[in-house]
Amino acid sequence: MKIAFYIPSPSFSDRNTTPCLGPLYLAAVLEQHGFKVKVFDNRIDKYALDKLLTFTPDIVGISTVTFSYLTGLKAAKKIKKIFPNVLIVFGGAHASILPKEVISKKWVDYVFIGESEKTFLQFCELVKNKEDSVKMLKKIKGLAFKIDNSIMINKRGPYLSSKDLENLPWPAFHLMNLDAYFHSTQTHGLFKRGKRILPIMSTRGCPFSCTFCCRTMGNQIRSRSIESVISEIKFLVKRYGVDEIYFEDDNFTVQRERALELLARIAALKPSIYLKFANGVRADLVDKEILKAMKQAGVYSISFGIESGSPKTLQKMKKNLDLDKARKNIFLAKSMGFLVGSNCIIGYPNETVKDIEKSLNFFFSLPLDSMAIVNLVPFPGTAVRKLCEKYGYLTKEAKNWDNYFFSLNNPIPLVETRALPKKELIRLIHKAYRRMYLRPRWLLTNFRNLSFREIITGINILFKFDKFKRMLK
Repeated sequence: MKIAFYIPSPSFSDRNTTPCLGPLYLAAVLEQHGFKVKVFDNRIDKYALDKLLTFTPDIVGISTVTFSYLTGLKAAKKIKKIFPNVLIVFGGAHASILPKEVISKKWVDYVFIGESEKTFLQFCELVKNKEDSVKMLKKIKGLAFKIDNSIMINKRGPYLSSKDLENLPWPAFHLMNLDAYFHSTQTHGLFKRGKRILPIMSTRGCPFSCTFCCRTMGNQIRSRSIESVISEIKFLVKRYGVDEIYFEDDNFTVQRERALELLARIAALKPSIYLKFANGVRADLVDKEILKAMKQAGVYSISFGIESGSPKTLQKMKKNLDLDKARKNIFLAKSMGFLVGSNCIIGYPNETVKDIEKSLNFFFSLPLDSMAIVNLVPFPGTAVRKLCEKYGYLTKEAKNWDNYFFSLNNPIPLVETRALPKKELIRLIHKAYRRMYLRPRWLLTNFRNLSFREIITGINILFKFDKFKRMLK
């Protein structure tokens, strides 16, 4: 029995082609149980779908985030037209949050909600043994399916425990053409050091309640052992020549003592590697000891998740962040030689121009090497989306899932209030980027940290701002 995983290209290229861990974990589990599995990633191979069809799978798992969901549906339609009996299964963040919408589509047979390493294996075993009756399907936690004209959504099962994570096989990177990834524009943020970068996840979950985050991994932190993580890193270095690791943990430093121990173990590895925390770190969950351990472990760049420099907006976001502490830690990190970045969200519901100016003034008072300045994206499943739906703040552009991405040179406003019209939001974002990246001091300091290609890309982005400014007039 053959099973294919397909990763569709998103509607907009964000330059991040890091291998997706979700499908690779599922593939590893299935391989461990004797299934023939292949992974096809359209982000790095434009012929991925054609190759999948040549593989003639029995089951196709399509993993999507919100802004790759519609392209995933197009792929499902093409697969079904050629192989009507192939089972199409959707998973990933978007399908987990909106299972009823996804399963209602003609080309979708099943949807898996949440972590599916156990349940997807259970499903494949049923199909393989021809035991996939309605009675048996109802026993699979977190499964959505159709019976005639009715939709069935089974109760979601518990998140995997720390013990479960410990026992999972490592992601099946061997099923992919990793050289294609290594030669792609793979990056998280503005800077990178390594040339052969792979992701790793040592914990799942986040205990905080930020309103713009859907927390698909849950609120409870579950963690693998230090030994397991170190063994995986050693394997990636030896097998694939990896020289940089992206930690995909939602909140790496929330378990402080564990973070310190893991960083110390990584610092002792030979050869040494570079580290980056792909999702950033909370600015109030680091201190001098943590930063020193990061430096020794090979961390060269830290992105701090601040989101807003306005206390009023942070309160609305339920970010619960002490800006004075954030400022202190950013100056500390910079003094220790890190490249320092941060995230800034503009256009939170009922945020005024005055609020935004206060927020930006805070950020520009910091010694930042990079800043992602983005409009609010009200992803499904978030508290802020419910707020926008309740008060009618969503724009017509918000009706199209293809628009749910963060763009630098072409922000698409998905939220509009009387306090902040769409045109004003775009103007403020463009102005902020110019203010950030056209400062002579920034140019002189950071061009040495960027490749020629990255410099040209940045100039092109800033140049295009003028085009959009003329369009708005």
